Amino acid sequence: IDSTGEVKDFIIEKQDGIWSTIGMEADARRRHLWVVSSQAKEVLPLLDPDSLQWRSAIYQYNIETGTLIDSCLLPLKNAFLNDLTVAPNGDVYVTESMQGGIYYLKAGSDSLELFLTPAPYTFPNGIYFSDQPGQLFVSTSEGVLKIDISKSRYDLLKTVDSVNAKDIDGLTYDHGSIIGHQSTKVVRFVLNDKQDSIVHSMILDTGPDFDSSTTGEIENDQYYFIVNSQIRSGIDFKKQAIKPLDSLEKIIIRKIQL
Repeated sequence: IDSTGEVKDFIIEKQDGIWSTIGMEADARRRHLWVVSSQAKEVLPLLDPDSLQWRSAIYQYNIETGTLIDSCLLPLKNAFLNDLTVAPNGDVYVTESMQGGIYYLKAGSDSLELFLTPAPYTFPNGIYFSDQPGQLFVSTSEGVLKIDISKSRYDLLKTVDSVNAKDIDGLTYDHGSIIGHQSTKVVRFVLNDKQDSIVHSMILDTGPDFDSSTTGEIENDQYYFIVNSQIRSGIDFKKQAIKPLDSLEKIIIRKIQL
């Protein structure tokens, strides 16, 4: 989507063998787009009805041309890669939600490796780097983890009683706070100076247009996000099929001045 609002396909449906696309992030420094693609019957309908396997991979594209640079399949049964983020050195970290792992793809490598499994915390989802070197935030069902990459150490962010930081989808860091989606609202969670506690939260946007948790991204102090992904309303779970396009609402993408 360009600055005038014109919409074009970056890639077309099923191009390069891609399945449902989940999290993605642009690596502006290297002009690459990293995309998570997953196919899992219990989470999203199978695009290939003859396949019974869950499959998850990440794709790397040239952001200027839309051409595929590489793809990497996670060789793990019943896996669901969900979201990813890119480190300054080009390493990619990606959450796997069903078995609860965090994987990484070292810059220049062609295989995903398990970085850590942050037990007892479940369903790792949103993932993003702090402005503190080597510190990573990951949302889980129980709250937000802060991970020290060099030590593979993780701790759950403490919260004051008035703050609920559970079940966040999509995660972005912004000037001492993290922004996440919880069901039908976008929330800013303000961190303390040590970034080990959430001391305050505020709703940035909510309303009847929202239909489920999604994700967003910051650019030039603007937060751009999907309001109505229709990930649930767009699926007939009994038939394991995506509903006809004319049964869906128009997708809304909104921006907020931060």
